[in-house]
Amino acid sequence: MTTIAGRQQAALSPGEFVVPADVVSGIGNGDTNSGAKRLYAMMDNIRGGRTGQTAQPQRINPRLPV
Repeated sequence: MTTIAGRQQAALSPGEFVVPADVVSGIGNGDTNSGAKRLYAMMDNIRGGRTGQTAQPQRINPRLPV
């Protein structure tokens, strides 16, 4: 568990992060919605290149033998 701006609790997994609103707005040239769309497009491009799909992969069962 972590906190956002020291005030609001947020449950993040290792490797996850929160992008501050001013950064999202900056990515969208001052428009938060535009910045969010660009970030989602970036995630789709990365997932598509890695897995061939834009959807987040299914969770892996940690109890499966290796």
